[in-house]
Amino acid sequence: NILNAKGWSAGIMQWAFILPPLAGILSPLAFAAKADRSYPAEKVLFVVLAGGAIFLFLAFWFLEHSDDPLFFLIFLGINALVSAPAWALLTSVALSNLDDTQRQFGSYRVWGTLGWVAAGWSVSMLGIDQSASTGMMGSGVRVLAGFACLMLPHTPPKGGKSTGWRSSLGFDSLRVLKDRDQAVYFLTAFLFSIPLAAFYMHTPLQLKDLGVEKVAAAMTWGQVSEVVSLMLLGYVMVRWRLKFLLLFAIGCGVLRYGLYALGGSIDSTTIILIGVGMHGFAWTFFFESGRVFVDRRVVPGMRAQTQALLTLVSGGIGAVLGTLVVGELYRHLVVGHGPEGWTTYWNVLTGMCVGTGVVFAVGYKGLAIPPKVPEVPITPVPGAKP
Repeated sequence: NILNAKGWSAGIMQWAFILPPLAGILSPLAFAAKADRSYPAEKVLFVVLAGGAIFLFLAFWFLEHSDDPLFFLIFLGINALVSAPAWALLTSVALSNLDDTQRQFGSYRVWGTLGWVAAGWSVSMLGIDQSASTGMMGSGVRVLAGFACLMLPHTPPKGGKSTGWRSSLGFDSLRVLKDRDQAVYFLTAFLFSIPLAAFYMHTPLQLKDLGVEKVAAAMTWGQVSEVVSLMLLGYVMVRWRLKFLLLFAIGCGVLRYGLYALGGSIDSTTIILIGVGMHGFAWTFFFESGRVFVDRRVVPGMRAQTQALLTLVSGGIGAVLGTLVVGELYRHLVVGHGPEGWTTYWNVLTGMCVGTGVVFAVGYKGLAIPPKVPEVPITPVPGAKP
């Protein structure tokens, strides 16, 4: 909506959603490898958050003051290159320091969602839903977050020294894919991320078409349900089989876009907002429970890299391909087709989510006692705590 208000084309909009995941494909693994092998994770977090904030500010400054999108896109990409590892590293710090990850992770992770809700409400309350001021405000908050990282628990490296370019870039984490269930989960996360791109790109546009003015606030219904599901995460993870939990999450994703299609066919904002609410359950029970699942199957010296690999697969490669796919679908099915185009568009994406569920249901076996990925030979790091 900000780019539309600026008058920039749909092509520029697509590049704005492609560049961040594209620029961040390799950096999460490389920074995570540093956290696993060389530097404390909390200090690496400070660098990526505070450092990335500079480029985030510059991107939105040029968005506001320039009619040429080139510098906006360049600095947006640099920001992503620097800051893409943040969520994976933050997750690794949490999972390394919590006593019972299954029970406690949800109540820890929920604060990220509360921050997202606060951001959406603040943007709409200030009336800047279509203003570049949102990005500049975000850069200021990110600087504060960077300094807050210095107060996180000390999380020293637990892996050995780098043994070559593969380990330096974090490619040692690929060995987790030798486990069938992990490989199926990573494949499903990749496939599920393709239609997910439409949630961020096109839900705000449909809401605006239906006359919703406070779009940023309306989108936080997804985070309200995410708060609920995160608070329930510890309860369900110790009582439900993981396969059932992940299938339930994919089912919520199917229902989300199915409601979008129904709401589009009858011009019902209420039904679409119920669909937005389903996003929180789909996201939390698939991606957040999956992070705990992945962490339990790797040795401590590979934790940050494995979380980064999941970020690369879903938020990197999956997001890039998803942006391209849903962008083409949007141009062919929605542009110039009126409300009926939205219905067709969301029906196609609903089918993609159903296909993802079938892949997971057939491929994932579920093991009572998951095998540990073979441990990487560890070379002691001078000065690191045992």
